[in-house]
Formats: sequence, structure tokens, C-alpha cells
Amino acid sequence: MVKGGTIDMRRASSHDLLLISKALKDKLEAFAAGAFLVQRTGYNIPQLRAKAALDRFTFARYILRTADTISAMTPPMNRMVVCRSYYAMYHAFRAVTYFVHGGDDHEKHSDLPSKLPRDFPNRAVWENKLKNARLERNRADYDPYPRDESGFGTIAVDLLADAKSLMPVVKQYLQTKGCVL
Repeated sequence: MVKGGTIDMRRASSHDLLLISKALKDKLEAFAAGAFLVQRTGYNIPQLRAKAALDRFTFARYILRTADTISAMTPPMNRMVVCRSYYAMYHAFRAVTYFVHGGDDHEKHSDLPSKLPRDFPNRAVWENKLKNARLERNRADYDPYPRDESGFGTIAVDLLADAKSLMPVVKQYLQTKGCVL
């Protein structure tokens, strides 16, 4: 705020001003965008991060409901169940890594499993389940064989069960990390 030809800096510490004075243009633009976002939404950045993570988790549960609906069809569309089950797991884990690591730096399908937080419950088991789910999703999406949907029946049932069992674990984990609004 300008007062009498000078800028009122009562709330800006020397540390704050040093940070600004040494920032590159891109960083200053990011600061300005963040300040505008906070002002416009009424939420601070950690709150907005929590909201984004929770929205991604909600999206994962929506995809899981889709997989469940498809699995109940007669006959079931097993390839689609495999794909939707994988994506439910993928988005649930993206919510976790986004919130814990502080950004969406680990969205790449091949990287995500190894970026699960070290303290995630049964981390090694879930890392392997996600890797396996991705391999099966790739088979279901890209391989023309087996031609019959029943060839993916057991895999579809197993991946759907894995995705269903993952959701309460992710919900609890996010809550323990403070991801609540």
C-alpha cells in the first residue's frame, strides 16, 4: 500500500524482502499468481492442495464405481473392468503422492509406484499391486488376445477387489496426513 509516496511495508520482514529481491522473474510471477489465487478463493495454498487431493480421491472412487457397474453386466466387460480398476488405483495413489510430496510431480504411470510415501501402509505390497494392475491394463487395452472377455475374468475380479480394498486405506492415510477440509 502506498502512503505519502512510500510503500507501507509494516508486515514485510527483511527475510520476506530478501526472498523477493533475489527471486527470478518466473518465481515472482508464481508468487503473484499464488497470492491472487489465495485472495480470489479465500483458501491458502495448503488448503487448496488438500482440496485438489481430495477431489482426485473422489475421482478415483467414481472410477471404481464405474468398474463395479461394468463388472455386474451380463456378460461382464472384463477388459473394461481391468482398465477402470487400474485407473481407480492410479488416481487414488496420485492423490496420495500429490498431497505428501507437495505437487503433481509423479503422475507418470511408470514412476508413480516407486513414489509412494515410505510410510504408506504395506507400501511394497501396494507398489507391486499397482505395477501389476498397470501391466494388466496395458494387456487389456493393447493386446488382441485373448479374444474372449472371459480370458480376463480372473484378472478383472482380482483387480476390482484390490481397488476396492485400497480406497479405505488411502482415505485413512490422507486423513492421518492432515488432508481434510
